Amino acid sequence: MHKKICILDYGLGNVKSLYNALNQIGHKPYLYSLNKSENFDLIFIPGVGSFNKASEILHSGEYLNFLNVLNKNTIIFGICLGMQLFASEGEENGKSLGLNYIEGKTEKIKNSNNLILPFVGYLNVSFNKKVKYLKDFDSTKFYFVHSYKLSPKNHEDILSTTTNQGVTYCSSIMSKRFIGTQFHPEKSGDIGLEFLEAIIKNNL
Repeated sequence: MHKKICILDYGLGNVKSLYNALNQIGHKPYLYSLNKSENFDLIFIPGVGSFNKASEILHSGEYLNFLNVLNKNTIIFGICLGMQLFASEGEENGKSLGLNYIEGKTEKIKNSNNLILPFVGYLNVSFNKKVKYLKDFDSTKFYFVHSYKLSPKNHEDILSTTTNQGVTYCSSIMSKRFIGTQFHPEKSGDIGLEFLEAIIKNNL
């Protein structure tokens, strides 16, 4: 049976890149703005921008209502800011509410050294060995661009970690029906396309 995939085009995020990437691996995603009444198997929440602005948009009514009435089996996949929004709250430009899918906080990356932010470029991703179908992606490089990170309270929610400039942080999460990547699989070349296909194949 054909699975229905939707991209939540809420005004922040590179929707075109994600749409094209999904097309390349044989999927024809719907855009939320054009198909609001559909029942979907997988929702992508992309995101490029600030947590507080995205929070304001999502909590304005329409988008949050849509997410809240989804079938409880619908997979929700956040990318970059989209994953950060899974947190209970974020601190970018003041405290803002997240979607509260993952207990935790989105906070600025920092340590005792003089960090160069944002983190930009291809970085190694170390995946949790418990997810067998992702073992071939362990220690491969994906594309990142960010200055904030999601810090889950429950370490069991962490799917992978990445280390850059001496900072090790959560670079992807998986908890029940919620999946998120800090990196951009849609901008990571062939390996990113393979990753997206593995996630879709093994979760739908």
